[in-house]
Amino acid sequence: MISRLLRQAVVLGLSAVILKAIFPLGQVLFKLGNSEFGAPLYMVVLYIFIFLIATEVVIYLLKALVRALKNDVLISNHDFAADNDTASFSAAGDCNKIVLSRNQFDEAAILLVKTMSAVTAGLLNEARRHLVNLRKIIGNDAIIDILMLKIYKGEKNFDKMEQLSQKLMENEDIQLVGMKAALEAQLEKKEFTEALKTVNQAFEVRQDLYWVIGSAFLLRAKNNDWLGALEVLDAGIEKNLMPTQKSSRLRAVALYELAKQSKADKDKTKFFKFITQALQEDNKLIPAALDLAEFYVKYDKQTRKAEKVLSAIWTENPCYETAKAYLALFPKDTKAEKIQRMEKLALSNVKCPSLNNLILAELYTDAKKFAKAKTECRLFLLKNPATEKISALLTELDKKAQKSHKKADNIFTSLKQKFTMTDNENTDFAKDFQWVCANCGHTAEIWQPICPECGEIGRAYWHLYVDKDSSTAEEI
Repeated sequence: MISRLLRQAVVLGLSAVILKAIFPLGQVLFKLGNSEFGAPLYMVVLYIFIFLIATEVVIYLLKALVRALKNDVLISNHDFAADNDTASFSAAGDCNKIVLSRNQFDEAAILLVKTMSAVTAGLLNEARRHLVNLRKIIGNDAIIDILMLKIYKGEKNFDKMEQLSQKLMENEDIQLVGMKAALEAQLEKKEFTEALKTVNQAFEVRQDLYWVIGSAFLLRAKNNDWLGALEVLDAGIEKNLMPTQKSSRLRAVALYELAKQSKADKDKTKFFKFITQALQEDNKLIPAALDLAEFYVKYDKQTRKAEKVLSAIWTENPCYETAKAYLALFPKDTKAEKIQRMEKLALSNVKCPSLNNLILAELYTDAKKFAKAKTECRLFLLKNPATEKISALLTELDKKAQKSHKKADNIFTSLKQKFTMTDNENTDFAKDFQWVCANCGHTAEIWQPICPECGEIGRAYWHLYVDKDSSTAEEI
């Protein structure tokens, strides 16, 4: 600024000297009302110079004042119950605000980052030390409680975590933070009744948060309130909070469970309504298709419709139970007709051809077509080790070969050697098929809407032993 003023002074000074030399008697006249005033030309230049200097000084002072004001930082939502002298109230006198100097703010920001980093790294004692220093600067601000929640969670001190979350829930500005922390603590403690109350409170406050929708759906479903779970899910779908494929799967599961409840209540109208809606949402839901086919046969005597339902689910998501239910639609079929029907059905199963081999091997053995049964077993074993059913079939075929004095194949001989190594023939062999949770890998003999291991909903899929490759498994 000083250099700029000096340059202006030199320029204007030279201008004044030149004007006085050229126009020694030159004057500038001013007229105010009826009066006229005159001033030498060089003096007017000097007056302009003085005016510019004064303007520069005023602007400089204003900028300095603005910088001084910016040196204070306002922190809101503050409780001054245990503050020290490093903080002061704002000029407006608002007891919920605190003013820190720039140095204090910088130090607080660094401590905040260090605390969060320590919590993330699992260095909880170090996080506590940083938090104590942060408290000395900003007092008992809400951020202190939020960071303490993180520390309690890392320490797995869920009682303290739930207790502190109740305090945060009393603050309207951070009410949802407290609710989420309370929910996490209650779920970890397996207090599902309290967790359901908490998440219902959160749902009343906000319906556009994924954790609210997901938790409310899960807890209502675990409480067997599938209608309430469906209400929550529809609110989340309306806000586009989850992928379409996942939401459709969850809706299908909820609708199917409502159909099962209606079936238990002997309400055929609601059962049919819910189960058809479930299959519209997800045409791969095997249990729903099996129940709908059974409904058509039992109540409406409509075998053709049942056949259509089972054929559709077989094409989309083939499984052993579907094939058996399909063949059971025709009880008057001879063994040869059942084989012919299954061979035709196998043509539409391109997703799991080993399943075709397993079922046909059983049918051929039952029809005493042992050569064809051996062929199907061989085809199965090309891709898979022997399962319980295949091992039983091979044992029977080997016995038939011995009775007819035929030489057993090498593949059957090796299996026979394995059988003799154990008292129970099937103990060493894998399950033929099971329901497997796509989230945690939990296995079960029957389909379950909620995984008992991880608690996920609708993640169970039918799994043949061959289905190690995810591309051959049901897509969730």
